[in-house]
Amino acid sequence: MIDINALGIGLGLALLGGLTVALAGRRWGLCPLEHCPALEAGMRLELLYEGKPYVTLLAGVDGDTLFIIPPLQRGLPVSFPTGAFAQLRLKTPAGVFETTLQFVGRQTKPQPMLLVRVVHRWRRTQRRRHERLPLPDEVNVVIQRHHERWIGWARDVSSGGMRLIAPAPAAVHEQVRLELPTALRGLAGSASERTARVVACERAPTRNGYAYQLRLAFIDDGSS
Repeated sequence: MIDINALGIGLGLALLGGLTVALAGRRWGLCPLEHCPALEAGMRLELLYEGKPYVTLLAGVDGDTLFIIPPLQRGLPVSFPTGAFAQLRLKTPAGVFETTLQFVGRQTKPQPMLLVRVVHRWRRTQRRRHERLPLPDEVNVVIQRHHERWIGWARDVSSGGMRLIAPAPAAVHEQVRLELPTALRGLAGSASERTARVVACERAPTRNGYAYQLRLAFIDDGSS
């Protein structure tokens, strides 16, 4: 004799298992482990919609659906047409990630939120949190090391650090003081001087022979 209750429970578990596998397959199809950013509520999101940038916060995640706080424009929440697409940019400690999302709905309670769905694979555009800005060789930086002062040439800069060419080597983990020209202020913080830690030092060819490439991480807050 067939136990109807047991059969019903078994079918229910089978359907639930199939749904779980389907959802997991869909999620990881768009987000392979090696390219998926760790998403947490409160993260800052940058949206680009019809050429206009918007900044907002992530409120929650459910599979490929993100719940985001509506961005404000002139103090009022911005709404987007359901079905419209936008570009999403996210900065994390693992790097800068980008993807395409689609607005799929909105909710008003317990607080207003936009529902968006990730429709393309995440792309990691940089393996660092702070975006680097390449610079021409003629941007000079004064490097203070112990009782010495060198002139270095900045190669790229971000709000988190700098890569430059120096005339002599420096030890990894050593601290140096940088005097920044006006051209770099705002790109590397608002201060005219920054304290940095040497992350890497390697011999590098230049137009005038060999010098040393220093990779630096700022260890102060960069405020003036």
